[in-house]
Amino acid sequence: MKKIHLFRIVLFLFIIALPIINMNLKPNQVSSIDNRELIDFSEIFLQGSVTENTENYIEDRIGFRTEMVNVYTKGMDLLFDEMIHPSYQYGKDGYIFQKLQENKLDKKFQEIYSDFILNFQNYCTDRDIKFLYAVEPSKATVYSEFLPEGYNYDNKNLSYFLSLLKNKNINYLYTREALMDAKDSKQVFDKKYDAGHWNETGAIIGISSILDRLHDLDSGVDKFDINKYEAVEYTNTTLPASYFPIDEKTTHYNLKKNNSVYVTDFNNEIKISEKFRSFAHYKNPNNKDAPKILIFGGSYFQGREKFLTESFSELVMIHNYHNVIDYDYYINIFNPDIVLFESTEYTHSNYYFPVDEMKNSTYNKSLKDYSNLSESKFAYVKDNTFKKSNTNLTNFSIPIEGEKASYAYADISNIILDCRITEVNGKQNIEFSIPASEIENLNEFSLYLISEDESEFTKISLKLN
Repeated sequence: MKKIHLFRIVLFLFIIALPIINMNLKPNQVSSIDNRELIDFSEIFLQGSVTENTENYIEDRIGFRTEMVNVYTKGMDLLFDEMIHPSYQYGKDGYIFQKLQENKLDKKFQEIYSDFILNFQNYCTDRDIKFLYAVEPSKATVYSEFLPEGYNYDNKNLSYFLSLLKNKNINYLYTREALMDAKDSKQVFDKKYDAGHWNETGAIIGISSILDRLHDLDSGVDKFDINKYEAVEYTNTTLPASYFPIDEKTTHYNLKKNNSVYVTDFNNEIKISEKFRSFAHYKNPNNKDAPKILIFGGSYFQGREKFLTESFSELVMIHNYHNVIDYDYYINIFNPDIVLFESTEYTHSNYYFPVDEMKNSTYNKSLKDYSNLSESKFAYVKDNTFKKSNTNLTNFSIPIEGEKASYAYADISNIILDCRITEVNGKQNIEFSIPASEIENLNEFSLYLISEDESEFTKISLKLN
């Protein structure tokens, strides 16, 4: 009898200890059910209560957490018709929404973010690039009547943000109106599936309104044509990033004839955030006279390229979060006719668009702004010959001597590229990237340096071999 009791005690302790033994201690881990990064050990001591941070760390990292959450979630749903999940919750009439939180007004972020967009627009306009910023509504905004009973939904952050866009004369489009007009006759977000994104019907409506505005900017942009697509019924069986079972039909739209070619030349060479790595590049040989577009888009646009590629000669899509800070780098490489910057209202936070980087990043003025400067030789390059790379993307880092420069530009066959100036141990380097195909037949190019007080410029001729 004692052996049986001992066995039960050992088994009980083993069951308790097993999750602790299997704790996930690896850094930079992402939870599929929370759709976020797990707390790292180093964050316990950064800010706030160490005790509370430790509890959060253990809750995040405990072994078999995903399995335990899934079992608990299914049990609560079956027994009590309640959704206990870190990412989702029930609304009325079977609607599922993202976990609802208090929406505190953050004027400072909205002001910094809108200033960043304004500067981005001005940067494009100064370089004869057409610019549009599009903001997408959340499911909670479009279907607010189905939010849980008693939840007081307000959108003060977005209202304030939109007023800032208007007051700053930013060319923007809020796609809520198009989606609200359509929702009486169409389901633009699925009732259950993907609480965080529009479905393909909603994507078509939102993207169609964006294409209409882009067509107004440039008549070479083709408007959306639904006749090019075939509607196919599809069944979703689980919620995204979850094992929560559902059985819900939705509609997917497939191109009857896909004229675009997926380009992989830069996939392994382009600079991109480690956290947000989505990148897509298409060329449409059947629409060569249409403009080229560079899109900084979030998750609403990922996988929706098929609704855009037919309207352009070339389409490049970069994950917007963090990467949009380096918009000059991508514009240098892809030389677009149009830039579309898109974001969704619930992503307007420091996590996705870092405030310090938006405030502190500097961008070149247009070289045309310095057309009246006098020329001098305040800086020079010791070795003026550079080798072409054997990769698809050539990255230049050119050390300069002499006095410091404030801005730098590269003249590549009369195409002006904005360069970044980095400084290490008091020495400046001029850095920029360009597709190798652009310099394949080129033997020389020029650098233009602007003096630190912006009163003079230096022109430096460089050779390529």
